[in-house]
Amino acid sequence: MKRTVLCVLLLLVGSSAYAFPPADNPYWDPKAPCYRWPAVDYDEDGVFDRIDRCPGTPKGCTVDELGCESDSDGDGVCDGVDRCPNTAPGTKVDAEGCADIQKTSMATRAPAPPKAVEPPAPAKPAPSKPVSEMERKLIESGSIRLENVYFETNSARLLPESESSLNEAGAVLEKFADLKIEVEGHTDTRGAAPHNLRLSQERSEAVRQYLLDHFHLSADQYVARGYGETRPETRERNDEELLRNRRVVLRVTNPEVLPKGVEVENR
Repeated sequence: MKRTVLCVLLLLVGSSAYAFPPADNPYWDPKAPCYRWPAVDYDEDGVFDRIDRCPGTPKGCTVDELGCESDSDGDGVCDGVDRCPNTAPGTKVDAEGCADIQKTSMATRAPAPPKAVEPPAPAKPAPSKPVSEMERKLIESGSIRLENVYFETNSARLLPESESSLNEAGAVLEKFADLKIEVEGHTDTRGAAPHNLRLSQERSEAVRQYLLDHFHLSADQYVARGYGETRPETRERNDEELLRNRRVVLRVTNPEVLPKGVEVENR
């Protein structure tokens, strides 16, 4: 009531020192009485001194609407400055609200590991020229006919002179790890068809096992299958044609993975 009367009297006498402050003036307290009242906040806690019940609040403290700081863990260091909230009651703390054990824990805490950076994918090398006749045949036709592979008569036992051709084939196949191969066994037409079918199966399995035993190849990508005398290449008019029908062929069953764009020299 006294302030209201004072305001009216000042207006009547036309004092230039006091008047209603502009509503948009940030330097005046919008809730002050009609005379000018500077919006002073000496402790810079966001609460005008006119209503601040706790002047001199330390800088950085969290305060309520009346300018009084809070201390949720009761350690004597105000919230907003306290770097170690929830300190146990009665614990001796430093100016930042931290006990010795908490400072040790903060100092020894392992930093977060750096985020792994994925290395760029290596450039795929350009396909190279075949280095052998067998490799050239594989790329051109998707199959290798094994020459000079011999078995004991009427048996699936490989003869030692077969190793040279098998080793060359294994070295080529190791270069194409994604290939799936069917090891085909074939016989001539002499003998009973059921016997020939069984013999060709056993011989194809012997070749498959030799390759797996001597080279780094994936067993689940290599299958053996005997065709017996069902797929002759010749009419068997002589010993040479009989020999041509007794053969082992390595056939690629997924030719789409064979290298493209390889320069193949015709020989």
